[in-house]
Amino acid sequence: MPPQPTQKAQPQKPAPQNQGANKQQANHPQGQAAQQKPQRVIQGFDQRAFAKNLAMEASQVIPSNISEADKKFVIEIIHKFCLLCGDALVKDEKYNLNAQQASMITQFIGEWTFHKSIDLINGGIAPELREGVLQKVAFTVFEIAKQAISKNLPQEQTIQVIEIQVKNCFKQAIEDLKAKGKIDDKLAQSTMNQSSIDDMSKAQFEEEQALGEDLSDAKILKLASLALFIKKLPKEKADAIISKFNQSEAQVLSQYIKMPNLEQKIDKNITIRCLNEIKEVLPEPKVISPDRIYSKLFKIVKTYDKNEISNIIDNERPIIKQFVLSPYTKDDVKIPTRVSGVIVKYMEEKLSHHDN
Repeated sequence: MPPQPTQKAQPQKPAPQNQGANKQQANHPQGQAAQQKPQRVIQGFDQRAFAKNLAMEASQVIPSNISEADKKFVIEIIHKFCLLCGDALVKDEKYNLNAQQASMITQFIGEWTFHKSIDLINGGIAPELREGVLQKVAFTVFEIAKQAISKNLPQEQTIQVIEIQVKNCFKQAIEDLKAKGKIDDKLAQSTMNQSSIDDMSKAQFEEEQALGEDLSDAKILKLASLALFIKKLPKEKADAIISKFNQSEAQVLSQYIKMPNLEQKIDKNITIRCLNEIKEVLPEPKVISPDRIYSKLFKIVKTYDKNEISNIIDNERPIIKQFVLSPYTKDDVKIPTRVSGVIVKYMEEKLSHHDN
């Protein structure tokens, strides 16, 4: 985990009389097995790739007022602490975390390292003093997050607890620098008054307001509700959905997907209503699965009289009759998916005309 300073161990020379025994044990298969314990892994969690991705994402949102040297510091410290965190979680047999839990803790480390490194830079703290402060912050996040997950706390509550502890830890770390005479009171107060997380939230809100000026309130609510659904999807699928919207809507949708605690900002009943309204106006998928086709067919059978259905297909080929009546006969009728889709659509149109 985010490292506590340790002294480098000095190599020790083996006693001459043990060299033969050590060599014999190393060459023995059982001796090798005992010495080479399999490296522990968390299935689905690649700590190196994840740390690299978090650092890369952070590089895209560093405020423009930060110098190139300080940008480099932010990116490198995020990568370093996230990698240390990931390695520690993989080796931690006590908590036995899964991939989602390990990713969440590592992301907490990355996010708070980002925000507090920006606060240190904007506060005017010298580069050589920053890592020590951030190390304390990261260690606090690491321990609090592990404990919260072990107690099955809801994610929203975990986030709140971490935020409180980070603020306390950051303040104490700055006070310690002042007590040691490394910074003066003015610099300490300036740094403790920084809050990049609040600044970014305000900027994001203002940007969303500007983007949404040409959109109705109802459409914005639908986009926010849709964002709740999209943010749970894999990135590739989420990007594919966003690309279907026009530029203004796509920008608003993207902003809502990135918004922290979006779930807490929209009433659940409003979300359900908006998603149902979206569903009603969605076009039929171009590629229909066999399950969807049979679902439609069973709905037809359940809704309409068997004789009425039989009359519609009276002049059709035997295989088509068998397929349409298969919900009654329980026969497994194999026909191409595209053909079965056409048949079901034909039945729906015919029966709807009968209703009229």
